[in-house]
Amino acid sequence: LIIMSMDVRINVFRKKDHMRKNGRVVCIGKDLEETLRAASRKLDCQVAALCTMGGSLVDDVSVLRDWDSLIVCLKEDLSSPNGDPQSLSSSALPQSPVLREKSVESATSSPTDFVLRRTSAFPTPDAASRHDWVKLNVGGKIFATTRGTLSSDPNSMLARMFEPSDGKCWSSATDSSGAFLIDRSPEYFKPLLNFLRHGKLIINKGVNPRGVLEEARFFGLSKAIEPLETLVHIEESSLGGHITRKEFIHMLTATSSSAVLRCQGINLEDVDLSNLDLRNINFKCANMRRCNLSSCDLTNCVLERADLYQANLENAIVQCVHMPRVNLEGASLKGCVMDNKIGVGTNMEGANLKGAMFDNSQMNGVNLRLASLKGACLRSCNLRYAVMAGTDLENCDLTGCDLQQANLRGSNLAGVIFDDIIAPLHMSQTVNVNVQAAPPSP
Repeated sequence: LIIMSMDVRINVFRKKDHMRKNGRVVCIGKDLEETLRAASRKLDCQVAALCTMGGSLVDDVSVLRDWDSLIVCLKEDLSSPNGDPQSLSSSALPQSPVLREKSVESATSSPTDFVLRRTSAFPTPDAASRHDWVKLNVGGKIFATTRGTLSSDPNSMLARMFEPSDGKCWSSATDSSGAFLIDRSPEYFKPLLNFLRHGKLIINKGVNPRGVLEEARFFGLSKAIEPLETLVHIEESSLGGHITRKEFIHMLTATSSSAVLRCQGINLEDVDLSNLDLRNINFKCANMRRCNLSSCDLTNCVLERADLYQANLENAIVQCVHMPRVNLEGASLKGCVMDNKIGVGTNMEGANLKGAMFDNSQMNGVNLRLASLKGACLRSCNLRYAVMAGTDLENCDLTGCDLQQANLRGSNLAGVIFDDIIAPLHMSQTVNVNVQAAPPSP
């Protein structure tokens, strides 16, 4: 039964069918007396009092809220001959099945003691239905979840199947264990069920996103369709296509920042990805030529053999990045942070850094072994403990650099500018200084 004052409605049920059966809808009157009369007319019985599902007595209609759920107490249910609603018998109050036997044993106790001992967690009709557990047999695999989870996307087919608002169970074939039979792929259904649970689209390695997309379209899960379409488009783009900043952001928002996002071979040429959180993304062999990554957080990214020719990484966080043999020729990395973090430094071993700009970057502990830095500018960089063994530094500008404990053994230092460096170089570390004598004057 639902009662309402002006635009307020509440659910009211008989004590025997408080599990969502035979309810009615009425308007709340101006006071409790008028409300009880309205309820009596609707239920065709003499309603003497209203109680909440938890057993509390309603004595003022002003405390009622829209769609509250109440139990009606009939006149014969009252324990006192004067009809005082304050002295309701325990039989008039809603009880959980577990406590019914206990209430018989404690018949000598007072109604107040009974209410205090009763469970206070007895759910409302709506809550009980939405929290009911159901089993699904999807393509032979059993999934267990709640009606509330399946109804979290109200416009989907699953919501229409299991939405508890009408109090009816979805009519479908069931297996021997009572699980509802659904003839779909369990491999593609699992990511969608998890999406309904926590709102994050996480697809395990080896699962084709296009298959998950088709399942989302079949079940009408509109909230999952858009990020899945973006993910499918990105995977297709990695084979030679091209994506936009908007499409890439859609993919990011559908993935947890702690999850490893696979973007190997993706085509991001000339795309503006500035100021984005790109942590933990695998960009191995990606095409990121002239990509704008300024002020991005690239912590724990993989950029192995990626092409970042003339890319903009100014003021980016490049800590713990694995980028051996990356192509950063002509790129701008001014003000980057590459500090050694928790014992793991940025790995740029064998990288192509010709003509790159590293001015004022924090490169403490960075691995530049066998990298090519011909014509690169590293003015005022912090290169403490940097590994630069065998590095080609020909014509490199190291003005104002901090080279304390840097390893330059076997480096090519031909034409290097060492003005105002903080730590003196030990030439015993330098093996390949190729300075040619000037030709004799004619």
